Parts: sequence; C-alpha cells; structure tokens
Amino acid sequence: MSRKLLASSVAAIALCLGLSGLAFADSATIIQQGGETGAYASQNQPGANNGGYPNTAYISQSGGTNDVATQQQYRNSWTPVTSYDAAGYGNQSITQSGNTSASASQTDNSTNATQTIGQTGNTNSSATQTINAPNAWTEYNSQTATQTGNSGSSIAQTIGLSNTQTSTASHNTQTATQTGQTGSSITQNVDGDNASHNTQNSAQNGGSGNTQYSAIGSGSSDTSSSNQIYQTQDTGSVGNNQSASITGGSNNNYVNQYQGVGGSGNIQTASVSGGASLGQIWQSQGTGVSGGQQSATQNGGTGNHILQTQLTSGNSASATQTGGSGNVATQHQ
Repeated sequence: MSRKLLASSVAAIALCLGLSGLAFADSATIIQQGGETGAYASQNQPGANNGGYPNTAYISQSGGTNDVATQQQYRNSWTPVTSYDAAGYGNQSITQSGNTSASASQTDNSTNATQTIGQTGNTNSSATQTINAPNAWTEYNSQTATQTGNSGSSIAQTIGLSNTQTSTASHNTQTATQTGQTGSSITQNVDGDNASHNTQNSAQNGGSGNTQYSAIGSGSSDTSSSNQIYQTQDTGSVGNNQSASITGGSNNNYVNQYQGVGGSGNIQTASVSGGASLGQIWQSQGTGVSGGQQSATQNGGTGNHILQTQLTSGNSASATQTGGSGNVATQHQ
C-alpha cells in the first residue's frame, strides 16, 4: 500500500470515529388514550452537552387507570470515560388527564434542563422530578409540576442530588402547584453544599390536610446564599402544614409563608441556620384563621429579620434568634 493511500485510509477512519462520537438531537413522542388500563410509557435519551443538539421528550396519557410514564436523559458515556455522565439543555414533558393512580417520573443528569409534568382530574397520582448533579455542579435548571383536582396525590422535586453531597447548585427554579385537592403533598429539595440563587415556589389552592416542605442546602460546609422559598396555601385551607428550611452560613436567604383567609388548624414552620446574615423569614396567616401556629428560627449571623402576622385571635406565634447581632423579630396578632 502506498503512503498516500495509507494516509487517506487513516484519515477516513479518524473521520468515522469522530462522527460516531457526535450526539445529535432526538425527539420522542408517545400518546396513549381512550381508557387504557395499566399503560406504560418509557423514554430514554442519551442527552447532549454544552448546548449542542438538545433532546425533547413528550408523553401524553388520558382516560386510563394505573398509567405509568417515565423519562430519562443522560449521556451514558463521556470523555474521558472516568469522568461523568451528563446531559444539557434537554426538555422533558408529561401530561396525564382523567387517570386513576397515575405515576409520572422524570430523571436527568444535567444543567440548563427543563422538566414539566401536568396532571388533571386524577386521583392518587404522583409526580416525581429529579435532576442530579453530573459532576460538581448543576445550574440553570427548571422543574414545574401542576396537579388540578388530584386528591391524595404528591409532587416531589429534587435538584442537585450527588453521592458526595458537595455539589454546587445555583440559579435553579422549582415550581409546584396543587389546586382543589385534599390529603396531598409537595416536597422540594435543592441538595448539596454551596447552593445559591435558587428559587422554590409551592402553592396549594383550597383543600384540607395538605402539606408543603421546601429545603435548600444540606451539608455542614454549606455556604448557601441568595436563595428564596415561597409557600402559599390559599383561602379556606384546613389542617394544612408548611415547612421551609435553608441551611448555610451565607447571606440574603429569604422565606415567605402565607396561609389564606378563613383557614383553621394550620401550621407554619421556617428555619434559616448556619450563621447566615441579612436573612428574612415572613409568615402570614390571613383574617379569620383560627388555631393557627407559627414558628420561626434563625441561628447566628447579623441583620436578620423575622416577621410574623396573625390577624385573628386564638393563634400562637414563636420566634427564636440565637447568637449574632443586630437581629430583629416582629409579631403582629
């Protein structure tokens, strides 16, 4: 074989190997409808990194019983092989309507990813969204889950979960909404150390026996800062619970909890720990709320503020600030 031919052959082989390593965009759609029972829809995509060729996955299920929908995106391999699996910029979407005991689950190892679940008119349904930290960080991700008229149902959202609990989770958003439900729950978690500029929103509109739990930060070396948690339980809620916590020794963390007019037997609990400064906890229970309880805790730091408002008699409020300086606690009953 001549040197010229040999060189051409080597170049061709190299080109083929290079092309085989490229990950192009994938788009997957599954639709199941018409009263099916025990339907199962699953999508698994390899993912793409650095904004190149993001994948899209969509599942729709309607009028069924015990339907299950699952989606997963991850690269499955990376260079070097000893590094990590990661995806980026992917979109996952699941819609379930008129189902009984429906289950929707989304998983991604990613940054800049979007996950969306919508469940309407279901009973005993669950929506689970997870975005893992592919290496040492996960950022600019968005999770949104909505349930309407789904009693006895749950929403669980997690961003930043890692084996070492030392990932950096920043600029992520979690939004969960339940409307007209009873006995339902919302759980939100931005995990790992060094969580900053994350926002959690959870709302339960009407109903009784509902719970909300939101947490940002997890480790002893956490330096969580500029995070925000918003929790709302609207008018007429009964026997509902709100719990929010931010763990971290940094600044400008904010918790806002609201329970609407005319509720009864509701509980609000909030804490910011780890010596954080310039933090705020605002708790409010509206007019006509009876038997309400508020509890707020801030540990260490300077310039922190707790504000608790209860507009009807027969309620209780407790504020605790430990250590630090220049902290303020205000209660209105």
